[in-house]
Amino acid sequence: MLTTLIDEGLICLDIAANDKQGMFVELAARLKACGKIANQDQFVRDLWARENLDNTGFEQGVALPHAKSEAVLQPAIVIGISRQGIDYGAEDGQPSKLFFMIASPAGGANHHIEVLAELSTKLLEPGFIPRMQAATSKAEVLGLLTSPPPSAKVQVTASHQPSAPDPQDRSIKAQLNTLKQHLLFGTSHMIPFIVAGGVLLSLSVMMSGKGAVPEAGVLKDMADMGIAGLTLFTAVLGGYIAYSMADKPGLAPGMIGSWIAVQQFHTGFLGAILVGFIAGLIVNQLKRIKLPDSMSSLGSIFIYPLIGTFLMCGIVMWVIGAPIAAMMEGMNHWLSSMAGSGKVMLGAILGGMTAFDMGGPVNKVATLFAQTQVNTQPWLMGGVGIAICVPPLGMALATLLSPRRYKKEEREAGKAAAIMGMIGISEGAIPFAAADPVRVIPAIVAGGIVGNITGFMMHSINHAPWGGWIVLPVVEGKMGYILGTVLGALTTALIVNLLKKPVTDEEEVTTPDGGYEIIEAEGEAEVLAITVCPSGVAHTFLAAKSLQKAAAKAGIKLKVETQGANGIINRISAKDVANARCVILAHDVAIKHRERFKDIEIIDVKIKEAIHNPEGLLARTLTGSKVA
Repeated sequence: MLTTLIDEGLICLDIAANDKQGMFVELAARLKACGKIANQDQFVRDLWARENLDNTGFEQGVALPHAKSEAVLQPAIVIGISRQGIDYGAEDGQPSKLFFMIASPAGGANHHIEVLAELSTKLLEPGFIPRMQAATSKAEVLGLLTSPPPSAKVQVTASHQPSAPDPQDRSIKAQLNTLKQHLLFGTSHMIPFIVAGGVLLSLSVMMSGKGAVPEAGVLKDMADMGIAGLTLFTAVLGGYIAYSMADKPGLAPGMIGSWIAVQQFHTGFLGAILVGFIAGLIVNQLKRIKLPDSMSSLGSIFIYPLIGTFLMCGIVMWVIGAPIAAMMEGMNHWLSSMAGSGKVMLGAILGGMTAFDMGGPVNKVATLFAQTQVNTQPWLMGGVGIAICVPPLGMALATLLSPRRYKKEEREAGKAAAIMGMIGISEGAIPFAAADPVRVIPAIVAGGIVGNITGFMMHSINHAPWGGWIVLPVVEGKMGYILGTVLGALTTALIVNLLKKPVTDEEEVTTPDGGYEIIEAEGEAEVLAITVCPSGVAHTFLAAKSLQKAAAKAGIKLKVETQGANGIINRISAKDVANARCVILAHDVAIKHRERFKDIEIIDVKIKEAIHNPEGLLARTLTGSKVA
């Protein structure tokens, strides 16, 4: 389809414009001159309306602006090359040099989806992007679009040796990513235990007024509840890592092994993590042993848990328990030694990581480090609790200080972000980061660093494994905690407003937020999707909404199942699977009940891709390319 929508009159080898608006106008003028659009101004407004939903700039200097518009007379693609590059707001922060502007008639066939699918295939070809950017003739551009993909077999010459480690590198990367998913699956089940346990214990201590665990009465009972949660969380962590790897047979070896590691050898959460992975590996190996038919039904409920638990506990007791305990003791001594000048460096690292991806995997590493030390090193949560709430509070303050730099919907999002920040939900800043990551992410990272270091240096101690001002009742050194929050949020607001430009009239063009369908009935959807993030909160539902909106615009019937903090919502049934052509699995942790999709095409991606590039994902459902 690509070549039928492009001719030499729709190729611009050297764009004169040096900004996004100018580029839109310049390329739209070519469409008008070739009789593809009736109204140039209307088409440019429609391009901006689409752009305001999500930036169409991608990595490697490529941008794919597109719109379905009443102004389009015939579907067409105009290709533009900018030699100097244009600041398009691409996610990698680099200027865009290669533009494919797609014009599609409103209400007609979804040409832009089909074109995006074909373009995605071409853009993945080795060397295609740099050759297009360097093209010096229109014939060369057309030739690159029509040339077949390079053969998988490469002739080895003296000047070109194939990179032998690449397949293995990809395999190692895939394995590490799988291990990370199992870890995040375990932490997502652990978090409710440390939150409930930590807050109950801290409240009982605060209400007693003695700075110690109460010894009698209702407050002692409350403290016992909290201690139970903080005692169980390591067993839950190890158990659910093993469960993620080996399903239910891994649960008992992982939990019991973690309990022994923590209670008998004092290995802490690191021991629980290691036990979880080993238990999952052991059970998976046991499953490879072929059992007689008469015993196969006993495997999952008797044989695998029994033998797995014995082997796992034996490894803890006789091999790894003591070395891990020594390592944990060394780490605690190291943390204690950082009570002076070392706090600045540690505060900068933890603060930056906590703010960086707002509830994502990097955030989880930093917050988990502090949360699991809340009993022995509560000053860690004193700083990290501040860094948790700085991103949303900082962006809320930015919209308040300089409203001219934000669109109407962003100003409204700022109000919600303020509330989310107060209760310790970093995800409140995601809408801003998704729309403008190059400017927003550095600003929130800087704010997180300032806030975390301030909390450390002013000796704020947070006895609850959570952030925001909701935990102030259990914070010692409240003034330092409040000051750190204010300074961090102010740092973010000032930096982001310094980087941002005032919103132009064109950028204020918006489209209604509604118009998408939530399909709940069985068997109606053409495409299925599951979204799940480590915390099961904001990223899960942002990804679901992005996919639903893109599906509605593309005319695709999509059913989305969310596996979030409240469990599985809008569950995909066997009837759904039987009637759909493929399923999108957008996740950063392991998908529950993935075996449902063994007979259907799977498109397996990170949760981030569903949030930022839902149209590209849906385009892949039309190409028949299986990624799983």
